[in-house]
Amino acid sequence: MKGLNLGKWLFPCGVAMCVFVALPGCDEIDDPIIPVTTAYQESLYGPAPQFSPIPPTQRVLVEDFTAHQCGNCPAAAIIAENIYAANPGLVSVMAIHAGSLAATDDDLFDTDGTTEEGDVFWNQLSFQANPLGRVNRTGGVENFFAPAQWEDQVNAILDADAAALGLEIVTEWVPAADHLNIHVHGTFSEATTGPISLAVLVLESGIVDYQLDYASDPEVVPDYVFEHVLRGSVTGALGLGFGEAGSGAADGDEVVSSFTYTWPPEWNIEEATLLAVVSGPDGVVLNVAETHPAE
Repeated sequence: MKGLNLGKWLFPCGVAMCVFVALPGCDEIDDPIIPVTTAYQESLYGPAPQFSPIPPTQRVLVEDFTAHQCGNCPAAAIIAENIYAANPGLVSVMAIHAGSLAATDDDLFDTDGTTEEGDVFWNQLSFQANPLGRVNRTGGVENFFAPAQWEDQVNAILDADAAALGLEIVTEWVPAADHLNIHVHGTFSEATTGPISLAVLVLESGIVDYQLDYASDPEVVPDYVFEHVLRGSVTGALGLGFGEAGSGAADGDEVVSSFTYTWPPEWNIEEATLLAVVSGPDGVVLNVAETHPAE
């Protein structure tokens, strides 16, 4: 099954996760098929929070298509990290492990960092190579930029007009149930044509493993630290309709989408980032927001 591996990172099957349920003392199970859902469990956790309108601050998503056998990818990751650090609260970075250089072997590179979601994003590109990147998917989902172009593209977006919507994501961690409650709130500042999609993506930082790095000596780095790694998603790569705004939104519309997500035990929530990505009918990112559930 795609996403499962025998390496040191364990990636999920995608949105439909594999769940094993033990029912002690039960001689018969009337309905052994237990649906897996990310719908918000209001009966357990009460109504979703009430939000105040949020201003349309423009934020930017940098998608870094990377791989552990790509010797030029660490240099690209440094560029992305510098952009992230220079624009606190305004830039999100997502490292997507994909392509032939992300393949595993029977030697050092035995960790499968690919995901179903990452494969979807990779297959959208009109040309596939590592390292390349997208910046708010400007020019369409098939378009890409070389790492040296990322900073200029980010600055151009940040210097442009305000976003079509203000966006925020808040979470509540319930460790006793391994539940993460997620609420994404948007306030539209202009009429926006649908369909409008919301993807909630899960990233993890601080992962240590082998990486080829042409700037290092030796070139194979055994304790490379991977940051902002795409682990999976709550909604699928392409997302779901953003609540009542899925078919389009008017100026001033308020939207909230809520989820209850069962956290995989192999992921480190202390190093996790939840990324909310709202996109329009052409797939271009309208706005993005991130939060760190352990903070």
